[in-house]
Amino acid sequence: MSPRRPIAIIRGGMAGLTAGYYLRRRHEVVLFEKAGRIGGNAYSLKIPQGDFLDIAVAAFGMAGYKNFYALLAELDIPTEPCASSYFSFHNLEAKEGLYLTPSVGGALHQGLGLFRPANLQSLAKLFIGLQRAQHRLSSGALDGVAMGRCLEDLPEFSGDAKIIFLSALCLLSSMETREILASPAAFFLNKLRTHHDVISPKAVYSVRCIRDGTRRYVNALAARFRKDIRLDARIKTVERRERGASVVMEDGSREEFDAAVLACNPDQALSLLAAPTALERELLGAWRYKDGRVVVHRDHGAFPPRDLIEAYTFLYRMKDGVMETSVNGALWHEPQAPKDCDYISAQHPNYPIRPDLVELDTILRTPIFDFKSVATTPRLPELNKTGPFYYCGSYFGYGLHEDAVTSAKAVAERLG
Repeated sequence: MSPRRPIAIIRGGMAGLTAGYYLRRRHEVVLFEKAGRIGGNAYSLKIPQGDFLDIAVAAFGMAGYKNFYALLAELDIPTEPCASSYFSFHNLEAKEGLYLTPSVGGALHQGLGLFRPANLQSLAKLFIGLQRAQHRLSSGALDGVAMGRCLEDLPEFSGDAKIIFLSALCLLSSMETREILASPAAFFLNKLRTHHDVISPKAVYSVRCIRDGTRRYVNALAARFRKDIRLDARIKTVERRERGASVVMEDGSREEFDAAVLACNPDQALSLLAAPTALERELLGAWRYKDGRVVVHRDHGAFPPRDLIEAYTFLYRMKDGVMETSVNGALWHEPQAPKDCDYISAQHPNYPIRPDLVELDTILRTPIFDFKSVATTPRLPELNKTGPFYYCGSYFGYGLHEDAVTSAKAVAERLG
């Protein structure tokens, strides 16, 4: 057996934790995390009642998360169906909307509104439009075409059908509508082809949550090397050595490693490199990230009645002819939430929130998938051919946990 090698891992999100979990079997790892917590966008917030609620990622479709579910099985992490992972769409100006809620309370509040011919027609148009879009994708007609142009050429995507479609893409990407409309249509349609149980009735049985929340697998991944996780780590730069890598801290101290796994966002990785190669500048420099505001609160003033607030409720309005929406997770739909839970996690909130009802106001960074960044995706594995730096993260695919796990496993395999 080859000797155990010292390996640095930079950042403790899903990619960094997965890389550390696998590498620790054969090597000595040290994980450097800039924040005071690990997990990245797997963020379990402890509320005053003592319960933990997931405020960002929380549910995963079995169709597109094969490596992630295999990792959960290896960790013996149980999952359960998200029986109420439905959507609601509420117009902030008209104070009405489309509420896809099957509950008795929801039925009482909207009567037979869900089954109005216009609503059923919108749902039918959505699925017909998706089929036509996928056909155009397969034919190559969407090469180089932005999502906005794609939708203009498909009349089925109008009215509520368009609102449902764009809202779902906002949920899947953490991007805003105007950014999605300018992005490659092929990227999002391929994403929906892979994760084909999201905008589908299959979500009822295929989308699952983690029992006790995402902190369960975060802690399980970290358990193998927790004593070697350094929180609030302030790295100034990482340097190539003749036979390894140096991690230089802001206080001037440095540590030497045989290799370093940069599991951070690509723009952050590029800023840490003391002397990036031309390939690193080209591939990492193509990526832009945004600081997305997330507010966990108990202010229901802008929302429809509670029985119409689904696991994902989109509050939207039209602004300069473009839909502007917030993605709101009703946290009482999570299986571990207490019965009296009234917390909402709002991403990109577009409505006023009473400050006295705010539990957390934070920023989560997410990538912008545009023509420039998406073009690098097939080439990103080139970064891992030589070392001593290796790269992984959700940007290696569609920006999801599955992509973070898959890319981290590939790095771990390359490092033995």
